[in-house]
Amino acid sequence: MTKSANSDSCETESTRREILGLMAAGAGLVVLPRRRRATRSAQICDPGGKGPPFDVGGQEQKIIGEAYRLGHQYEKQYGGCAQCTLAALQDAVPFLAADKGLFRGASCLDGGATPTGLQNCGAFTGAAMAIGYLCGRRRNGKFEGTTKQSHKLIRKLYKQYEERYGSVLCKDVREKAKRDCPEVVGLAAEWTAQILLDEFSAHGADETDPPPVPRDLRQRKSSEGKDS
Repeated sequence: MTKSANSDSCETESTRREILGLMAAGAGLVVLPRRRRATRSAQICDPGGKGPPFDVGGQEQKIIGEAYRLGHQYEKQYGGCAQCTLAALQDAVPFLAADKGLFRGASCLDGGATPTGLQNCGAFTGAAMAIGYLCGRRRNGKFEGTTKQSHKLIRKLYKQYEERYGSVLCKDVREKAKRDCPEVVGLAAEWTAQILLDEFSAHGADETDPPPVPRDLRQRKSSEGKDS
């Protein structure tokens, strides 16, 4: 399954049809509206036009692992947790368009977007941008759709943060993670990829291969093996 890396907007097609409709109206013609495809998401941002559920060829667990790997790598190499989380999801999840404007918009959101660290973790915010972009409310001349589905998915991510760090605030997360921001970003991308796949893929991440052993558990087992 391929996606357009240069897709800068999900509104291009609807905007084009609006313009054609206005031109036709001026010529006395009638343009019938395109029949909308019934989907599990009423307003999904899908430049490919196929709509969910998306068939990722049973590669759900591979996609989740790649989201972690890229998030960890990007944060370690470039920094900027919000952008790195978003970029990892854009590059790992086949049905999430790599929107350059969205990526640039995340530039100032790392570190809680404040010098105090008392606001949301940038990785959490970057993940939220990916979720909102994919299934949030649109603006096409007027506000369209609802925020219901995007709120449902970000609350699933919030639950993951609460279970691991006890908070989504940058300062608290960094303290709990021992300032290992690449790990924070990798996990945020991993959790979000699983949430998106569970919601939009043909099978859901939990219906394919069993999830991998948590990394901290693998590390403990490795350490125990060396000590024995």
